[in-house]
Parts: sequence; C-alpha cells; structure tokens
Amino acid sequence: LMFSYLARVARAPAELATLSLLVGIVVAESLLLAPQLRWPNDLVLNGGKVAGILVELVTPPDQPLFAIIGIGINANLTADELPPTDRLPATSLLVEGGEEIDRITLLEALGAGLDAALERFGREGFAPFVERYAALDGLAGHAITLKLPQESVPGTAVGIDAQGHLVLRLADGS
Repeated sequence: LMFSYLARVARAPAELATLSLLVGIVVAESLLLAPQLRWPNDLVLNGGKVAGILVELVTPPDQPLFAIIGIGINANLTADELPPTDRLPATSLLVEGGEEIDRITLLEALGAGLDAALERFGREGFAPFVERYAALDGLAGHAITLKLPQESVPGTAVGIDAQGHLVLRLADGS
C-alpha cells in the first residue's frame, strides 16, 4: 500500500521536522500487529521493516507551505515477493500476521488517523505525541552508532526529545 497525503499544517517550518515521527505513530497505531518505530521514519515488526515514511516540505513563494507525506506499507507481499535490502530485512503484514489485509480499510483508517493527528498537531505541536512515540520506540535502550559527516558517534538510544531529536547517551554518561 503506497500513497501520498497532502498536509497543510499551521506550524513554524522548524516544527515540521517532527512530521515523520507523528505519521509513524499514526501508522503504527493503525496496524493490528503493533510494529515498533525506528527513528526517524521506519516501522519494524520482528526485526523486519514493514513500512516507511518520507516527508517533503513544499514552500511555494507567497503561499503557505505544505507537506507531501509518502507512506509505504508492505501489506500483502509474500516472503518471496519481499525486496532485498542492504539495511533491515523487509517483512510484510501478511508474513507476520498470516492473513491478507484489506488495503482499502487500512487506507481509510490511516486517513482518519492522519486527519485527527495533524489537526491536533496544528493546534498543540508535537509535545502531546512524545509519550505515544516513546511507547512505540524500537531504538530506546539499544546500542547504536550515529554516522555524522565528520565522525561516527557510538552510544545508547534513550528516546526522543520534545522536538523529535534522537537522544543518545554517550559512554561518558552525557
């Protein structure tokens, strides 16, 4: 199931960086198999990527900005149909749950969930969603290495902050 969702949200452009996290929450909560979120834009079930999110901000001159939110969910792919990957192995809702998903019903649930979440986000920002994200966070407590342009930084993922930034505990405790 792949689709794009057009979002017009009355927030400062810097706040829109959390949109992929917000959308991840909605997608995860709409799926019956309870995937975990892998910051910043993947949904994982049993160690395999089941869905991904990409957000593109569009800033037309002299008009309000908007976001195009792309969502892809491996719904009814069999194990043989899953694409090869160089990162997380792919999985699907069919492989993990054993039965086909009605994609139209899922799309309708996602649309309703996105409408409600984005309306609240427009009023209150990302802060009301931080705890919901934490409940789904698949990286928290895991050793990871951030690969930055100039260096790699090893540490333990702690969660996210109110701005959606990944929080990493370094070996020295900072």
